[in-house]
Amino acid sequence: MTVLRFTQKDALRCRFGASQLWETMSAVRVLHGLKHRQLYLPWVAAKREAAAQLDLRGLKALQPRVGFTPDFLTPPPKASRAKFATEIARVRSTPLDRVRAELIRSRDELNNPAAPEINRMLEDPAGARERLADEIETAWTTLIRPDWPMISRVLEDDIAYRGRQLTDGGLAGLFDDLHPTLTWEDDRLVAARHRDQDRELTGQGLLLVPGVFQWPYLVMVVDPTYQPTVVYPARGAARLWSDAPAPPDPLARLLGRTRATLLVALDPPSTTSALAAEYGLALATVAEHLAALHDAGLASRRRTGHQVHYRRTEVGQAVVDASVG
Repeated sequence: MTVLRFTQKDALRCRFGASQLWETMSAVRVLHGLKHRQLYLPWVAAKREAAAQLDLRGLKALQPRVGFTPDFLTPPPKASRAKFATEIARVRSTPLDRVRAELIRSRDELNNPAAPEINRMLEDPAGARERLADEIETAWTTLIRPDWPMISRVLEDDIAYRGRQLTDGGLAGLFDDLHPTLTWEDDRLVAARHRDQDRELTGQGLLLVPGVFQWPYLVMVVDPTYQPTVVYPARGAARLWSDAPAPPDPLARLLGRTRATLLVALDPPSTTSALAAEYGLALATVAEHLAALHDAGLASRRRTGHQVHYRRTEVGQAVVDASVG
């Protein structure tokens, strides 16, 4: 197991971030390890033709099924909503001694089968750094950027949900629900089934990054060179790779099909504009139906920044459950 020890300052400096770079690297890992990621079959099928045009051999070599993937490829984001251009620039400026050390660790840890490919990278670490950054950039442009609006919606919904957990239940309430391998014990965050070194946070706090391509795994960055980070599966990611949910017929007869569809769609919580885009409806139409659901006690609304998110209430959930028996 791996243990992160918190001070009082660390408890006050936990923050969330969304990373386009992390999403890109996680998506590439899914492409290369699909048999362990059945959730993403629809996404892989949709991207198969585009992915076939990409040369990602360098990234594949450095993403073994088990073992170490170099942290310099995914430096923890410094901003809460980091831009890809900023993040990839950090990759391209990684000191070469760190590139070399992390390539060696990836090669040697648990006998990476791609050792010959990594040895070729070690002959020219500067060239390898540029090649890997180029591979990440093409993967971002081809695989992730076209879908980023809906991906970011899931990430923002997750961050809003986790923020409420932290506010209502403190660190114990947050970590007890974040991932099955995590446990909060007094001033320690314990990650079972992880083999990284323990780390004293010493006032740096912890960065929490949700990922739609992360399921079902948890990633921890504990190297003292980097901000301590936990990357975890975002709630609601499965909705991105499946058809939009259809309302049960009894519910549609009760509420009308459009209103019933919107009530079922509030998992995860959503905004008026996102629902309008997803279902091809006018904003005014969606706003009217959401207002009716809110007034009937079937949905609640909460402002997060400049957006208002609607979610099913317990009553709304009971109505949906009853309609499917």
